Amino acid sequence: MSENYDLFTTRMRKATRKIHSVSDALVNAKFALSLRDEPVWGGGLFVFYHIFAFLEDAKDRLNMPDFNKLFVNKILYRKKAFEEDLAHYLGEDWQSTPKSAALENYIEHLQDLETEHPTMLLAYVYHLYLGLLSGGQILAKKRKMFGEKNAPENVYTDKVTDFNDVDINELKKEFRNAMNEIAERMSKNEQDTFIEESNQVFLMNNLIVNSVGGQNRVLCNMFYKASALLLVVIGVIYAYKMHK
Repeated sequence: MSENYDLFTTRMRKATRKIHSVSDALVNAKFALSLRDEPVWGGGLFVFYHIFAFLEDAKDRLNMPDFNKLFVNKILYRKKAFEEDLAHYLGEDWQSTPKSAALENYIEHLQDLETEHPTMLLAYVYHLYLGLLSGGQILAKKRKMFGEKNAPENVYTDKVTDFNDVDINELKKEFRNAMNEIAERMSKNEQDTFIEESNQVFLMNNLIVNSVGGQNRVLCNMFYKASALLLVVIGVIYAYKMHK
């Protein structure tokens, strides 16, 4: 099938494939080693909270039919879930956490879009919420997998990646269908501009992910643990040879 007949969401996926791959690699590099480190995990939630919160607040401010259409299920609203998680991981005073320059720039860009090109905010809604329904679910499963073996049964469950009993695959299907229906009413130039902005979504996501600190501390802890284990192994081998 030629590109002219591809669904709009398929066109976006193809056009953003390269930067999307870079984004996935960066997220894995930043957070995969920090799945059990609550401050680092909380730092990642903090930067994305401000983006999701802005988009949900902008939806209410703008009250645009297409904006409302894209929120196909009220379960997509994540602002309160983020706030619960942030209070757990960063403490009740999490709102006093300073924003990085990358995050401030991201928010300023969204503010400009809301004023000048509000439809372009839908590119952020589409990619960010779809990401939460896809990669976000994978990270959530990894966090459970790499959790403490002796963790209590009442261990905290992340709220932002918890969609209760909603069928995630069906929700993603409805979400994509809504995006395609919205795109059908766009001109070709509007669609092209939307796809260009979609690449900007991943670029700006990469910048705020890169601004999250703490990974060096995690890597150091892992290094020290690995070094201690290596010394124990060497000691056992040496003792064995001495008494052989």
